[in-house]
Amino acid sequence: MAIEIQQEQIGTVRLLALSGRLDTETAVDVELALQDLLAAGEREFLIDLSGIGYVSSAGLRVLLSLAKQLDGGKGSLRLCGLNAAVTQVFDVAGFSKLFAIFPDRAAALPKAAQARPEASLGQRAAALMGIKANMTAPYVQAAELARAAAILLGLKPMAAAKPATGVKVAPAAPSRPAPAAPVPSPAVGVLGKLRGLFGGKR
Repeated sequence: MAIEIQQEQIGTVRLLALSGRLDTETAVDVELALQDLLAAGEREFLIDLSGIGYVSSAGLRVLLSLAKQLDGGKGSLRLCGLNAAVTQVFDVAGFSKLFAIFPDRAAALPKAAQARPEASLGQRAAALMGIKANMTAPYVQAAELARAAAILLGLKPMAAAKPATGVKVAPAAPSRPAPAAPVPSPAVGVLGKLRGLFGGKR
């Protein structure tokens, strides 16, 4: 029966959640996964065994081997989520005293890892573009992010005009055509009436 290994990075801790049976057949898969992580530089491990229903001596040896490689201040190994049957195996083998065992993930994780917020999409994009996050000036950071994105897309970034400090710029009113000036009518006097009757020029 295969074992399922789910990995997650929580701060500096590499979490491995195991599901299935940790026996002679599956212990090799877990050992290979752990060796790959060690080769990649991982040194802080939390192994969640809440999905494990059975642990054999081969599975215990894999965990003990990892603990020995991290011993002497080289790293840390925590276990959590052991059910009653698995806990009994650890107790009988004397392994309960060799490992740091916690009831669940929340209790096993360091406080710093629990308090670390998940980076937002904007922060991750800024990190990819080499922009240093500045939480005190989000608008400045957003403008810098937009500028860097424009450069990546091959667009010419536009410099926005900055209004003078303390001066409020009112929105421009919609333009309307100016009303036509009234044409002044010529003064009509007695001579003008006579000229109109006889067709004379004004």
